[in-house]
Amino acid sequence: MIYFMLHLVAIIVNSQTGCAEVSTRLPIGGLFNSKTLPNSALAFENILKIGTTNAYHGKLIAAQVTDSYSTALEMCANTSSDDGIVALVDARPTNGICDVTCSICNKLNISHLILGWQPPATLENDMYSFFYHPSPEIISRAFATLIKTLNWDKFTILYEDEGSFIRLQEIINTWPYKNDQILFKRLDPNGDNRETFKYIFKVVHMSYHVLDCAVDNVKTYMEQMTEVENSTQYQSFILTALDAYTINLEDLADFRANVSTLHLTMPNDIRWIDKDMSNYNIRLETALTADALGHLDKAIRSMLMEIEDQEEYSRRLIPIADPPSLCFMKSKEYEEAAWPQGAALRDALLKTTYKGFTGNVNFDKYGKRTNFVLHYSKLSNESQFIYVGKWDYKTDTLYTEKDITERSSAKSSKSVIRIVSRKGKPYFDFSNETTTFRGYAVDLIDKIFEHMRNNGKDLKYEFYRVSGDDYGHPIAGTKKWSGLIGEVLDHNADLAICDLAITSERNALVDFSTPFMSLGIGLLTKEPEPEEPDMFSFIKPLSLDVWLYLATIYIIVSFVLLICARMSQDDWVNPHPCNQNPENLQNIWSLYNCMWLTMGSIMTQGCDILPRAVGSRWVAGMWWFFALIVTASYTANMSTFLSASRRSNDLQEVSDLVDQNSISYGTVDNASTYRFFETSNDTLYKKLWNVMKSARPTVFTTSNEEGRDRVLRSEGKYAFFMESTSIEYYMQRFCSLKMTGGKLDSKDYGIAMPKNSPYKRGIDNAILALQESGELLKLKTKWWEKEDNALDCKKTETEENSGSVQMKNTSGIFIVLASGGLIGFLVAIIDFLLHAKKICVTEKVSFKEAVVSEWNASLDPRALHRLAAPPRSAAPSTASPSRERSQSRAVSVLRAATSFINFDEIY
Repeated sequence: MIYFMLHLVAIIVNSQTGCAEVSTRLPIGGLFNSKTLPNSALAFENILKIGTTNAYHGKLIAAQVTDSYSTALEMCANTSSDDGIVALVDARPTNGICDVTCSICNKLNISHLILGWQPPATLENDMYSFFYHPSPEIISRAFATLIKTLNWDKFTILYEDEGSFIRLQEIINTWPYKNDQILFKRLDPNGDNRETFKYIFKVVHMSYHVLDCAVDNVKTYMEQMTEVENSTQYQSFILTALDAYTINLEDLADFRANVSTLHLTMPNDIRWIDKDMSNYNIRLETALTADALGHLDKAIRSMLMEIEDQEEYSRRLIPIADPPSLCFMKSKEYEEAAWPQGAALRDALLKTTYKGFTGNVNFDKYGKRTNFVLHYSKLSNESQFIYVGKWDYKTDTLYTEKDITERSSAKSSKSVIRIVSRKGKPYFDFSNETTTFRGYAVDLIDKIFEHMRNNGKDLKYEFYRVSGDDYGHPIAGTKKWSGLIGEVLDHNADLAICDLAITSERNALVDFSTPFMSLGIGLLTKEPEPEEPDMFSFIKPLSLDVWLYLATIYIIVSFVLLICARMSQDDWVNPHPCNQNPENLQNIWSLYNCMWLTMGSIMTQGCDILPRAVGSRWVAGMWWFFALIVTASYTANMSTFLSASRRSNDLQEVSDLVDQNSISYGTVDNASTYRFFETSNDTLYKKLWNVMKSARPTVFTTSNEEGRDRVLRSEGKYAFFMESTSIEYYMQRFCSLKMTGGKLDSKDYGIAMPKNSPYKRGIDNAILALQESGELLKLKTKWWEKEDNALDCKKTETEENSGSVQMKNTSGIFIVLASGGLIGFLVAIIDFLLHAKKICVTEKVSFKEAVVSEWNASLDPRALHRLAAPPRSAAPSTASPSRERSQSRAVSVLRAATSFINFDEIY
């Protein structure tokens, strides 16, 4: 069957080039060895046997050796004795050099048609060499464009030999240095590579790979990958072999990775098809062999027709010189033996354009293939490579012409989407009596997959709880992660959902869906306990020592005023202005009156008596100035104090945490908020992080619930940084909790999934649809405000925020007033009783009679006057009159001296 197919190739080539017969057939040769494909040599032979319509004839040279020198000796033996050739189709690998055979061809003007993938380094100087395989820099440029089109962020290059660095040079050179570095891993074609694959998949968690290897080894590598990784649907591969699309992968049903490739030939090309061989694909080397012969045939015809058209050869046979044998010669002998028509054939090959199985065959002036198209194919669910687009040489653009279902989306009968979460209300919860999961995350997943089912994707899924309820953080000493991220990286879970924030560190390892909730970091604190009313808050505008100094100076100034008033003659006045020569002078400034003046002054009430002398007035004036300052200061401080007392004394902003040490604060250990402070460059957040990191005991917790409980127990001595959505949830259920300050940042919650997940597009579309329909808002209202909420914690404005002075802050003033009034009343009673006692002695009546008599005379509210000495019930006393006014001069002087120290006497 293969032979018949190749014979058909020869017939097709002949039918494409046999548009005009020529009378001369030129000899050509085909060089093959053990490193070339058998079908390529077979195709060459069959094309030579098609008959006399070709412009050439020749033979196949199957070299028994592979080294350059021995091959040249065999070529000499096969082209000697008038058996030379005008062109050599060379299918051998060149290894980047123009070997002995290549060099001899160029010296003898023999066209050397190279089919290998690596062009000789001297190709631009080898005028008679033609490189039919597209150059590796062009091919690698096409693959670099494919990588950009697929939006790969990092990838692995899996290679077998050092030639990969030549074949993939543009991929390596054009990769941005700011991106993650490319991981290079060498594969052993004859060995076990499972440890290498295990490292790539399980340790460094790479999902994108460029596989540069021989076509025959691709299937073996894929089998080993399947043994290492059960979830190959999260892997993507680019096969760089240009005929990789010919691989049959139907028996690798468990290999579900996405596979893309570029190729020159088309699978099941109509020109290859026969009713008995429609499923056969021709390898690239064989196709290049056929194209080289077809292009050569067309070029020879063009050359011969051009010679026939020349006037000197018209109507005559064309004199074509015999080609030389390809043997070792001296330098001058090469020039003498060179084929005269070699330059004409070379020019014809450069000018001739041929449409072959590998597309357009034409060359630049250096003999390199140009203006070709690479076909773009993907591996389908049915393990067949399906054409989806093409790469254009001129524009370096990859055009996608149709979409196909990715192989990773292939549904397996045993495939159930595993969704991992962590216990934490309101996102994911369950009771100990049942394994029925409930929560916001469960309802959201139900809504998402309901939307996907409505779009024709009936997927099964199940939840499970992650061990340790950990979000996930790097495990020290390894490249593994714990928690939810670790489950996704290890492909134990297909999706991870909870209050999982999207961060750059996580996003570098896994993919996230479109965010389903936006939030920021807030500070959870506890409402301060109501303070006991301070009844004597009016004392606080002045400190205790100021009050004590004020009382002391009040007494001192009263004594100073007393002394000055007694010493100054102007304060001694005539008690009887009508008497120009009074025997006695009167001074009203007793200590009692001095203290009354100073008291009235500082109370801003004044006094009915004032000093007359310069000295006493100066003292009084200075006291009034002092009283003015003190009173103004007290009034101003009282206003400030009342305003401050209405403001809360607890934290108002996050910045308030920096300059205090009474309140500790923390966050969940190794969570996204922890990383936010750890990596922040903001000065404030750096200070907060340094305090948290050095705090002992630790201020970090294992969960939000632990942080919430610590805030409740701490009585305002601990604050907790967490996501604002969680704070809102707790505030609905614990009325004493509140969020202090605003949001420190802006972040989103998303559903985590492995890189290259086949479910990402469907989940993204579902979340956007739920957002547009308002379902996301309904779910949040349900789980934040209604479910598991028996309290109504809506905050109301208290009296403290109304701006008015409250009774609890001023009740002390009323107490002082009541106390002062009571003391004055008691003093008045004592004074009344003492006066009654004096009347009792003076009037010779009983104490009771004196009290009753004075009571009746003094406390009649209708009477405004009373007798100076009201009648008593007893007989008058026979003692000397109590108010005797006739006194001697000596007695008056003595009484005046006595009154100086008599503090209670009032004149």
